[in-house]
Amino acid sequence: MKHPDYINIPEKFKDRPIFNELVCGTNFGFMNKRGYYETEKAKEQPNLMNKMGINWTTLNLNVCQEKFSSTKLFMDFERTSTDNEICDMTKLLHENGVRVILKPCLCSLDGAAMHKIYFPCEGDCRQIAGKSTNYWREWFDSYIEAIKYAAQLSEKAGVDALMIGAELVGTEGQNEYWEELIEEVRKHYSGPITYEFTFLSRKTYDLNWLNKVDFLAYSYYPPASPPTPNMNAFETPDVLNRPTPTVEEMKEYLSSRKEKIKSIVERFGNKPILFTEYGIRSARGCSMYPTNSQWNTPYDGEEQANYMEASFQTFMDVPGWMGLLWWKWDECQHRPQYHGDPNGDRGFTIQGKPAEKVMRDWFIKINKR
Repeated sequence: MKHPDYINIPEKFKDRPIFNELVCGTNFGFMNKRGYYETEKAKEQPNLMNKMGINWTTLNLNVCQEKFSSTKLFMDFERTSTDNEICDMTKLLHENGVRVILKPCLCSLDGAAMHKIYFPCEGDCRQIAGKSTNYWREWFDSYIEAIKYAAQLSEKAGVDALMIGAELVGTEGQNEYWEELIEEVRKHYSGPITYEFTFLSRKTYDLNWLNKVDFLAYSYYPPASPPTPNMNAFETPDVLNRPTPTVEEMKEYLSSRKEKIKSIVERFGNKPILFTEYGIRSARGCSMYPTNSQWNTPYDGEEQANYMEASFQTFMDVPGWMGLLWWKWDECQHRPQYHGDPNGDRGFTIQGKPAEKVMRDWFIKINKR
C-alpha cells in the first residue's frame, strides 16, 4: 500500500509491512478467557484466516481492574492470556502469513465498558482540609506498568505492532500521563505503536499526545444507509419490508465520510490511519446503526457483505488510509440475539457468510497490483 510522500511515516518504520500493504484484517479473541488461544479450535483459525485473505489480526490481551473506579490493574487468572499463549499464537499466525497487532483491552470486572473509566482531578479532591487524592496518578502508575508488560511481551513474541490502549475515552484528556506512558513503552518495544480512539474521543479532547504514536487507530462504525422514520436506536426497528441497500447506495451514503477521515489525518500531522475496529452485523437494517449489538432483526448476510464492499471502495483513495480490521473474527461471548434465525448467525463475524468472499477478493485484488 503506497502512501503519498506527505503522509508522515517514521523513517525507521518506512519499510515495515503495516505501512506498505493494504490491511485486510480482523479482531481475534475479544474478551476471551485464559487458555483460549491454546484450544484446538483457536489453533485452527490462522489457517482459516489465510484462506480467506486475512493478512493482519489483533490478538486480545485482557488487563483487568475490579471496578470502573478502581486504580489498580492486574492480570486475572480467569481472563488474562498467558505469555505462552500470546507467543505461540503469534508464531502460528506468522506461519500462516498473518501479521499481528497486540491489543491490550481494559476489562473492568464489574461489567462497565472501558470508556467509563474516569476520575475526579486532584483539585476536586481537597474538600477536607489537608486531604488530597490524585486518582489519575494512581491509575496511570498502574496502567503504565500494565502496558510496559504488554510492550515487553510484544518484543518477546515478535508482534508486528502494539496498541497501548483502546477506547479509554474517559482517560484521553490526560495528555501528560499518556506522553509519559508512550515514552516508557518505547524503552521496551521496538516496533510501531498506536492507540485506538473513537469518534467521541476526537470530539471531546485535543488528543495532542497522539502526535507521539506512529499511526492512527480509529474504532469506526459509520452508518451506510439512512435510518427508518422515527427510529429509536434502543428499540428493534421494523425492517421486514426494507430492501437490502445496494453497494452503490451505501457508497453514496458513505461518501461524505471521506473528507472527515482526511481531516483526522491532517489534524495529527498527516499520520496514516487504520480502522482498527470496523464492521456491522449480518442482520437486516444494521447498516443504519453499525455499533448496535442488540437488535433482533432477520439474518441478512448480503447487507453485511455490501457494507464491506462499499467501505473498501469508498476509502481506498483516501490518502493515508491503511485498511481495516473487521469487527470481528470470532465471538467469545454468547449473545442470544445473534442466534435463532435458521438462515444464519446474526453477529459481526463473517466466516461462512457472503462477506467472507468480499474480504478474500479484496486481498487478491490488492496483491495483484
